[in-house]
Amino acid sequence: MRLRNISAAYFNSWWIPSAACLALVTAFTVAAPLCWKWLAVISPVMFVCLSISCLGILSAGVWNLFRALWAKGLANLVLLLVCSVASFSWVALLMLESVSGPSEVGFADNLSIPSDIEVAEPLNELIAAPGGTKDSFQQSLLASLSSAGNDDPTLTADVSALLKIHQNSPSTLMRFLAVSPSWRVFRENGDLFATRRWMIGPKWRYTLHGYYTKHHIGAWSQGSVPNFQFRLTIGLSGNTQAGMKFKATRMDAGQTRSLKLSTGNQMYESRCVINAEHLVIEIFEQSEARERRLTKTGLSHVEKELSQLAKHLNWTAIRSTIPAGSIREGDPIFELWNSLQPGLYDSEIWINPAEPGMLYLKAFEVTKGTPLSVKSLKEKSNEWIGWSDNPKELFFSNAHFTVYEGDWGNPYAARFEIWFCPDSGADERKLMERVFKIEGWQR
Repeated sequence: MRLRNISAAYFNSWWIPSAACLALVTAFTVAAPLCWKWLAVISPVMFVCLSISCLGILSAGVWNLFRALWAKGLANLVLLLVCSVASFSWVALLMLESVSGPSEVGFADNLSIPSDIEVAEPLNELIAAPGGTKDSFQQSLLASLSSAGNDDPTLTADVSALLKIHQNSPSTLMRFLAVSPSWRVFRENGDLFATRRWMIGPKWRYTLHGYYTKHHIGAWSQGSVPNFQFRLTIGLSGNTQAGMKFKATRMDAGQTRSLKLSTGNQMYESRCVINAEHLVIEIFEQSEARERRLTKTGLSHVEKELSQLAKHLNWTAIRSTIPAGSIREGDPIFELWNSLQPGLYDSEIWINPAEPGMLYLKAFEVTKGTPLSVKSLKEKSNEWIGWSDNPKELFFSNAHFTVYEGDWGNPYAARFEIWFCPDSGADERKLMERVFKIEGWQR
């Protein structure tokens, strides 16, 4: 009898079903911060409960309209709309948070920065500016945008110099790409890639995933530079990256084809994949003309750059092909630079491992030795670096990465270590370490 009375009161009311739904939203709102670790479980439960609650509001509205209680029925339906928007907007937000997850809230609350060791501050974020004459690749791309461009997206896949070097001396190609700061050679999901790196002002910088826009060179206020986005990558394992597997125009070396165009960021977008035996060349372009000016210019520039190396496959030819300042002399250098937000950093390393191989970063909180962002840090910082027999010569490495442990405004000391994995298969070894004052990235 009691359940019958409660049910009657619920379905005969214009406000009780909606109040019950909003009470559920409030309860979940209060519980979510307290049970954040179980948010992935709570979110689906919330979705089911709120769905049943909204179905109850709809049932009450239909029941009241069936009994010709028009005011109550219409009120139920109006409140159903309000509750549905409020409920499912909140559920969608929490589901998104459950996928991305929070930062390590409170990680540094009880940590102190030791006073008895040297703790360096990351350098200020680089000011966006063109790279100048040292980055001739960037200069040639920007120059290509000075023409209006036509409506023909045709491309000829001339990669003869790259193909010749790879066929005759793949080790020379690998060493050139590792030595030159204008390329970043790295492993991602088991495959090896070399992505073209640009200069941001006076420094070579690898951006997130290797995509560059006018904003990276400080041109957002310069009407003379049209909008664009560009990326050029060589798939050294013969595979493309995930973003190039869709909407791509595939062509063989030497072939001429019209590239498929789509729309992205209100610009014409193309993804070109050139197969060159066991290599693939990926070129992504967004620009305002159908003509693929950046794609053609970037491919032509790389071919011209490699044509001299293709004639003389040796160390002397590599040194004469790489940009000026690619090899320094002096003591090893390890710096961190702040990026867009606390927790985001750019590394700058000048070192000589004396043999071919890959370096990467490890990081630990200083006082307790807690490892930091182990998997992501290795994924984002790994790079095959240049080397020589001269211990005074230094070679460049740079990466953009995130430290997830911690919160904004709550700094702590972290020891960053540079580790090296020789291609020979010998045991990996630590090359250098330095302690920095950092913050974690907070979502």
